[in-house]
Amino acid sequence: MAIDLLKLTRGLTIASMLALAGAATGACSSEAPSDASTDDGAGSSTDDITSVNQSAVKRQSIGNCWLYATTSWLEALNKAATNAEVNTSESWLTYWHWYEQLANGRAGAEIETGGGWETAAGLIARYGVTLEKDFIKAEAESEMSSRQSSALNAANLSLKSGALKDAVARRDKKAIRKELDAAWQLDAETTARINAVFGEGVEKTLDRAYVTTTPGNGVIRAIDFPARLKDAASGQFVKATLADAIGTGASSWSPREGKFAFNSVSYPSDAVARRGFWKRVQKALHDEVPVMISWKVDFNALTTDSHFSFEQLQSRGPGRHGGHMTVAHDYQADVPGIGILKAGEPATKEQMEKALSDDTKIIFLRVKNSWGGIRPDRWNQAAIPGYHDLDYTYLNGPIKDCPGEDAPADPSVCTGTVVPFGDAVLPPGY
Repeated sequence: MAIDLLKLTRGLTIASMLALAGAATGACSSEAPSDASTDDGAGSSTDDITSVNQSAVKRQSIGNCWLYATTSWLEALNKAATNAEVNTSESWLTYWHWYEQLANGRAGAEIETGGGWETAAGLIARYGVTLEKDFIKAEAESEMSSRQSSALNAANLSLKSGALKDAVARRDKKAIRKELDAAWQLDAETTARINAVFGEGVEKTLDRAYVTTTPGNGVIRAIDFPARLKDAASGQFVKATLADAIGTGASSWSPREGKFAFNSVSYPSDAVARRGFWKRVQKALHDEVPVMISWKVDFNALTTDSHFSFEQLQSRGPGRHGGHMTVAHDYQADVPGIGILKAGEPATKEQMEKALSDDTKIIFLRVKNSWGGIRPDRWNQAAIPGYHDLDYTYLNGPIKDCPGEDAPADPSVCTGTVVPFGDAVLPPGY
C-alpha cells in the first residue's frame, strides 16, 4: 500500500474553508478564510518503499478545488520524474479559466469558479503551466493565494457594473484581458510576458502557435514538463511528459485520448464492481501514482481527528455540504491472512499483492487536501497536516443530499440521497 509522507511540513496557519463542488461539473464554492496570513515551510520527504511523491500542501481561498487537485497531481508526477519539487501556479490556470468563460460568451452574472479534470487538461494544453513566482510573485512561497479572492471580487464587480457589464464589450478579447490583468493586479512586466506569448487578444495558444517552438517568458508547455508515467503495454515506468498524461480531447467534456492519458472513471453502483474499482485505485497507489478523486462533502461528518465518518454524520444529521476534488495518497485496509495494513506504515510487496484480494476491506482512503496545513476550528489531530481520511463507509454512503450549500435550517428538506464517492482520475493500465 502507499506510505504516508511522514515528514510533510509547511507553514501551519489557519486554513481556508473547503471549496465545494457539484458532482457533474466539479463546481466549488468556498467560505472566506478566517486568517489570510501565510507562512513559509519545507516541502515533503517520502518513504523508500511505496509512497506518492507529493508536493507541499496548499490552501484555497475560492471555489477552485479542482485546479488545486490538478496542480497537486502534476507536481507529484513531475517530482517522481525529476526528484525535485516545483510550485506551479493554480492562479495561472484560474486566470485562463475565467478568460475563456468571458471570451467564449459563457459568463453569467458572476464568474464560475468550478470545473473538472477534463476542463483542467484542456487549459493546460492551451496555456501550459507556470511557476507561482512567474505569475503572482508576491505569493511565490505562500500557502494560500489571497490574490485569487480579491481578483474574483474585482472581476465580478466588473461584470456587474464595470467594463464587462456590456455584452458588446465582452466580445473584445483585448478588453477582457485588460480587465482580468487589472483584477489580478498584474504588474506591467507580467502582462508584457503574457502578451509576448499569447498576444494582447490571445491570438495564439500553445497547442496551435507553439507546437515546435518553446514560448519562453516563464510559460511551460505540457510537452516540456517531465512526468513519471507507466507504459501499460510493458508495465514499465518511463520518463514521459505532462502532455502524455493529459492526452488530447475534442472538448472540455470529451474523454482524453492517448497512450498515457488519464481519464475519469465513475464509481460503480454494485458491490462487485466497486471492489474492482478500488483495486484499480490500490494498484495505482502501490505504484506511487497520484489519483485525483471527486467526492461529496458533508461537514457534519468531519471528526476532530480529520476523518469523514459515516457514523458521526448519522448521529449529527446533515450539515453544510457540496462536492470536492482531492488527490489520493494512501489507504488503510483489513487484508485476509494479514490483518490491518495501516496507513503511514511500510508494506512489503507480498502484503500489497494480498491487499488486492476480493475479500480485502478498505477502511479509509487518505487524501491530500487543499484546505491548508491546520484547521483547529474543524480538526486538531490529523495524521499528516493537511490530509484527510475518508472512511469507506462514508464514501459508500448513501448520505442525505440537501438543496443549496449551507447547512439546512430544516433537515426535513433533505429528502434525496447521494453516494459521496463520485469518480477517480486514472491512467491506462489500472
